[in-house]
Amino acid sequence: MKITTIKIEQILNNEKLTLFPTLIRINEKVYLVDCGYEETFETFVSELAKIDISIDQIHGIIISHDDIDHIGGLKKFKEHNRSIKTFCGALEEKSISGKIKSERLVQAENSLNSLTGDYRNWALGFIDSLNRIKRYEVEKTFDDGGFFEDEIQIIHTPGHTKGHISLFIPNQNVLIANDALVVEGNTFGIPNPSYTLEFPNAIKSVEKIKALKPQKVICYHGGIVEENVEDKLEKLICQYSKSLSV
Repeated sequence: MKITTIKIEQILNNEKLTLFPTLIRINEKVYLVDCGYEETFETFVSELAKIDISIDQIHGIIISHDDIDHIGGLKKFKEHNRSIKTFCGALEEKSISGKIKSERLVQAENSLNSLTGDYRNWALGFIDSLNRIKRYEVEKTFDDGGFFEDEIQIIHTPGHTKGHISLFIPNQNVLIANDALVVEGNTFGIPNPSYTLEFPNAIKSVEKIKALKPQKVICYHGGIVEENVEDKLEKLICQYSKSLSV
């Protein structure tokens, strides 16, 4: 198995965007973990080409959770390669396939009553973007603790969303955290706390990750941490456990 993290940098809506999606090559198959926005597709194409991967070579896309920066680009990938399969955690299959509203959409809609002016206008635009996400059938779902392709363990890490998953590769001690963690100044944080739907569970998920004893953690926002991983996870747990126990 070969694990490669690419860096997606792009100006989107007048802001600099940086993402760190991961590519897993195993048993002659190529899997992409999360696929950015629809607008970042061409940047994905360029960055993947740098490591000699074309869209036609991608067997499947693993969606860690239903957020626009993780699933929005699926439309473009499927348009360029109709054989790409979609995978996700079992708890998010219904929203990712479009059978129910996503948690993020429900959260955004519920926020409208308390917003005015520019904040409300921004929320309305965000809701419109969420509604325009193209949905596809999910070919395979994952349960917590199960293995995919024999070597990839699925870790249910709720908090950011209820069905968020991370991926653990035991024989390499690598944890693909997705949005269970973020890297901030070479240490860990909780991604965008205001958009973390279940904050206590987010901290429990960090505890779950720490128990795996990963030596390398890849975060979708912030990149890779390989030094003092256990200490940095413990620091994050302590930081929030005190406030949650009050």
